[in-house]
Amino acid sequence: MKRFIYSVVALLTLGFTFVACGDDNDDPNISYDKTAEQGSAGTYTGEWTRSGDDGTATYSGSITLEAAGTNATNVTFSCPEASLDAKSIANVWHANYGYEFFNQTASDANGLGASFSGRIDDAGNMNASFTLSQKVGRKNYEFRYEFRGKK
Repeated sequence: MKRFIYSVVALLTLGFTFVACGDDNDDPNISYDKTAEQGSAGTYTGEWTRSGDDGTATYSGSITLEAAGTNATNVTFSCPEASLDAKSIANVWHANYGYEFFNQTASDANGLGASFSGRIDDAGNMNASFTLSQKVGRKNYEFRYEFRGKK
């Protein structure tokens, strides 16, 4: 019986010796020959959804990303119907077969005046969101903006 157990253990050990890991490149169509700033650059047009105390409204608009060096991207938010026209900078990086970007600073470089984040998938679809305080008439309102668009 001992000989049988030793034989089984030896066969299992020998079997594990020839097991190999697969290739890490699951999608050969993804290329990292461009920086994230260059790869994400472009104008994304789509719909803005603005939610607040006065309800929810949908507007057409865009977000434009423009490479501004090796570690920064200029971002322009545009939605004339919602009085949204702001420029900021963002950090952009490769993430999950696409790109992600954000800015969490309250500096002069963040012309939006709010932290924001977004994601661009490998098909060129962008989702972005932020919360912004805007004056409507004499009152200030907090609005949640969400953008869905395509390059």
